[in-house]
Amino acid sequence: FNVGRWTYNFKDEAMNWSLETYKIFEYQDDYKGTLFDFFKSCIDEIKFPKNSQSKDYFNSDGIDTVINHPITTPKGSKKLISFSTTPVHNKLDEIIAVEGFVMDITHRVLGDKGLDNFFNLSHDLHCITHMNGYFLKVSPSWIDFLGFSEKELLTRSFLDLLHPDDLDKTLKVMEDLVSTGTTTKFENRYIKKSGEIVYLNWNCNIDPETNLAYCNAINITQTKLAREELETELSSKDLLLREIHHRVKNNLQIISSILSLQATVNDEEAYIRKLYQDSQNRIQSMASIHEMFYQSKNMNKIEFGPYVNKLIEDLSRSLSTEANSFSFSLDADPVFVNLDTAIPLGLLINELITNSIKHGSDAKGNVRIFVSIKFDKQDRINLFISDTGINSKQDVLKEDDENESLGVLLINSLVEQIDGEIEQLISDTGTAFKLSFRNVKGFKS
Repeated sequence: FNVGRWTYNFKDEAMNWSLETYKIFEYQDDYKGTLFDFFKSCIDEIKFPKNSQSKDYFNSDGIDTVINHPITTPKGSKKLISFSTTPVHNKLDEIIAVEGFVMDITHRVLGDKGLDNFFNLSHDLHCITHMNGYFLKVSPSWIDFLGFSEKELLTRSFLDLLHPDDLDKTLKVMEDLVSTGTTTKFENRYIKKSGEIVYLNWNCNIDPETNLAYCNAINITQTKLAREELETELSSKDLLLREIHHRVKNNLQIISSILSLQATVNDEEAYIRKLYQDSQNRIQSMASIHEMFYQSKNMNKIEFGPYVNKLIEDLSRSLSTEANSFSFSLDADPVFVNLDTAIPLGLLINELITNSIKHGSDAKGNVRIFVSIKFDKQDRINLFISDTGINSKQDVLKEDDENESLGVLLINSLVEQIDGEIEQLISDTGTAFKLSFRNVKGFKS
């Protein structure tokens, strides 16, 4: 680079240049006016309006800065210069002047033929930008893309072209780029001259010597809109699926209510009422499954522990009496199951818990149930259900076919549906069962 020195005194508005600075600005000896007037005559008025104060231009707030802008010399040469500005303090720590270096960076930024070809021939959106919010150089693709002329793009802050909702995010990215100097990738929206909103994906890097950002942007509008359309479609399907679950749950509850009415109105025999109540509880267990699915964030699986907790609470309210108390404890790993597994598994648990509530009371008539849901080393799910009943019966699941109850038939059928295994464990304190089945891949938290 060609590098010169300069100083500027605020009190008398006197500017001093080194010989190299005079060469950079192509100063003419016959110029009528002060050196500062000559300096202002070379600078684009957009960058330094005539009514601007020199302190504002030189950023005299005590911070070292770098100012980059184009100039036009008296000979008509267009150059890009870079000013480094350092404040000068007096003994009272007041800023009385500024000084620094000036570099001619024209050849590096604008004069290289290869760089020009890269900008002019590429279909991508290339640009060099000042960190004050202005384009220094843009590829022709920007003109075709946004609909603004090159002059409009270079004399108007690119921050004005941003979608208002993306302004703060973009300013934060610019701050981070200046502070870290590392490559930055981000997305934002621009507003074309026609008013159309477009999405850009940016890749930027800053040159620490010139404090200029070299950027490449890619138009991702079609991809973004297609993704949003797909997300909308998926959201609509998700809502539809939730509505289906909701309606199935409501229909099952209607059936349950009808059974309850029939048991009350039409059937006085205790045995018939018991059959109605058992059927009602089975239907309610399926309704609860659908309720949890339509309330779940993830529509293809639910966490089974909370469902078991709700199922036991519902059964206890339905089957317990004032003569005895009911309590249970649940220890569950974060097990997730899909709908195909959840319904038969829920019915299985319904049958086992119902059996414990009805027949698993202790000497005082109280029911204590313990439920555990755990993964084993083979990633299978093991479900343990036990009670403290004194009337526990061995080989509950192996009764003779002619005496086998509907509940036992259901249990054996449901175990086959989930490709599981069930066994009654030996227990001195009541009835205990172990159910083991394969976990669906990806459904472990």
